[in-house]
Amino acid sequence: MAAPDHVFGGRFDHIGARFAGASRRGRPIRQPPKSPQNRQRTTGASPSRANTAPQPKVTQLPGSSWRLVSGALPTPAQSAYGWGYDQPVFALPSGGFIALRPIASGDVRVFVSADGISWDELAKLPAGGATVTDITESGATIVAVGWVQGNGPVSNSATAWTMSAGHSWQGIALSPEDGWAADHVALGPAGFMVSGSGPDGIQLWASRDGIGWHSVVPSGIPADVNQPALLGDANGYVIAQLFAPRVWHSTDGTQWTETYHAPSLSGLSNYNMGPIIKAPDGSYRSFGGIYTGTGIASPVLGDTLIWTSPDMTHWTMSGSVKSPGWGGFASTTGGFVLAGTQIGSTGPNALGPLGVWTSRDGRSWKPLAGLSSLPESQVLAVVGDGTHVVIAFVDQAGSLQLLVGDGLK
Repeated sequence: MAAPDHVFGGRFDHIGARFAGASRRGRPIRQPPKSPQNRQRTTGASPSRANTAPQPKVTQLPGSSWRLVSGALPTPAQSAYGWGYDQPVFALPSGGFIALRPIASGDVRVFVSADGISWDELAKLPAGGATVTDITESGATIVAVGWVQGNGPVSNSATAWTMSAGHSWQGIALSPEDGWAADHVALGPAGFMVSGSGPDGIQLWASRDGIGWHSVVPSGIPADVNQPALLGDANGYVIAQLFAPRVWHSTDGTQWTETYHAPSLSGLSNYNMGPIIKAPDGSYRSFGGIYTGTGIASPVLGDTLIWTSPDMTHWTMSGSVKSPGWGGFASTTGGFVLAGTQIGSTGPNALGPLGVWTSRDGRSWKPLAGLSSLPESQVLAVVGDGTHVVIAFVDQAGSLQLLVGDGLK
């Protein structure tokens, strides 16, 4: 991701000034067209200074620039799947982070931070029990996507929620209630693009401003593409099928060209790319492995396959390395961070001793200095904005902790 330009300041005044500035400069906020795919669902309350998050406890790790942050965000509720069922923290394209926390009412509390340490709360996202799957921003506009559960067995509808100028959220239905879901949102040359799935396979929606949405009929992508990721930059959009990897590129979201197709393996085995991250040198990396039919693993336990790309579209497998643990990857100033559980636990995001490792090249890893033993931890998210990295995990006591750093040491 690009280096942050501090879209969100460390305190609420900076955030409010950023969002309120759009309306002061006289930019009109378009209302959604009155059509079935663009009907307004709900509107949230405006943010206030009372929403400022409590001051966290910050502990510097000995011999390290990293800090342990306690009490900055509320701990998620534990479900039958543990704590790690939903991703609680996302990195923003232009720098900073946004955190989501569902509450008993069905709405979602929203927090923003420039550095992962000081957080401020925006207006609650009026999800009404919906599942929020991804979020991004552009200037003074934040767009979240997900799906709303309907009353019937196959009645979900894809939904977007947009906040402009820091005032309130607008919930906009992207699809009828017939089993659709919105999974990812990205920003590119044509504005916001959302990818999702439904009865007919992959579905795309586009919007210039995050308010007026229209369905896009893609050309060049098979309808049965398997749970693809969606990414965007100034050159276009990328759809990446991570399992049995295939990648497509488009400049407008309509016409797509396949740019990578991984070779096949025998039997039940298949390659599996990990999430795509932007490296410090501007290229891209994906740390993945081989699916053996029983789980994600490499030919030798602990091996990680590395994919590299100069432009996010054309990919090369560049060999495997010995990985010190299971977990998620992010980039930071000067290299990469891996955080999760140590090899020997049951798999990614499992309960186990917390491990954090850093690397300049993604191949040679060493433990983060000053990290004390944290047994029975569960990592929920590892995200980076190109400078800072936030590792969100639940500790042995069931409290949400953030480990935040801006370098390799």
